[in-house]
Amino acid sequence: MARSKITSSSKDLISDDGAVLVSVIKGEQIHLNLTLAWLTNIADYEIFSKVVEADNDGSGAIPTTIRPGGVTVTIPLLDTSDTNNQFIMVIPETLITGWSVQPSPDKPVYGFIDLEIRDTGIGSRKQVWKPFRGLVEVRYSPTEV
Repeated sequence: MARSKITSSSKDLISDDGAVLVSVIKGEQIHLNLTLAWLTNIADYEIFSKVVEADNDGSGAIPTTIRPGGVTVTIPLLDTSDTNNQFIMVIPETLITGWSVQPSPDKPVYGFIDLEIRDTGIGSRKQVWKPFRGLVEVRYSPTEV
């Protein structure tokens, strides 16, 4: 069998299901129950999540860049020291406090979100996974006016 060109992208050794979209309403506080299917005990892992304000222009279009000097929010995580493989990600009701652009009735705003998992290894023995990444879409709410 002939070998592929070195620049061929016919096989990806690491794959995922694609980026996610988390859609919330301004002022909602949502708990997302997550399971790390490849682990059985998350007690010895460090787990982090952040949302970075996207460069929203007020049109409701999905931005492709972060807002220079924008707000970064550390997402609260619950039950990350349990001896199972499940935890809760909390999208806080104050997520977009301080964002430059706020949603309007047909024009949501966006941020970029990801989740990072680190094992206890040191140096080259450490593994770091990023199994969850994508967009947070925040829609308008009349009760938040």
